[in-house]
Amino acid sequence: MNARVGVAVVGHGKTASALLDAARGIAPPGSLDDVVAIDAGVGETAGLSAVMCAAITAADRGRGVVVLVDLLGASPCQCAQREGQDHALAVVSGVSLAMLIKLSTLDRDATSLSHVADACADAAHRAVVVSERRDDGDGEGAGRSG
Repeated sequence: MNARVGVAVVGHGKTASALLDAARGIAPPGSLDDVVAIDAGVGETAGLSAVMCAAITAADRGRGVVVLVDLLGASPCQCAQREGQDHALAVVSGVSLAMLIKLSTLDRDATSLSHVADACADAAHRAVVVSERRDDGDGEGAGRSG
């Protein structure tokens, strides 16, 4: 087994598995096969802690684990931080399809934990754009005239 940066995706409800399934449909075949989805339901439970601990341990292949979470500070995020204490770990909040597509292009065998985390965060930042804004009548908008 090659040393590589492992990845787990964690989200409330079934968002983690849904996002990962969508990304696998777009990304190059096989590029996300080792990424683990953890659906946290409504939040932290004793069962989630056990699943999180097992997933982080399984994902750690010698170069640490990036955990992509949906909401910073929410119970699944806190659970990941707590259960990952015995591992090199980077927790990145705001998981998105853009992050996962970027992840699919990275050589996680040859790059660092921090590079993977930073690349995912950068992809998410670049993907959030207000492309058009129209005045909604409250005088606050920067919309088009005429």
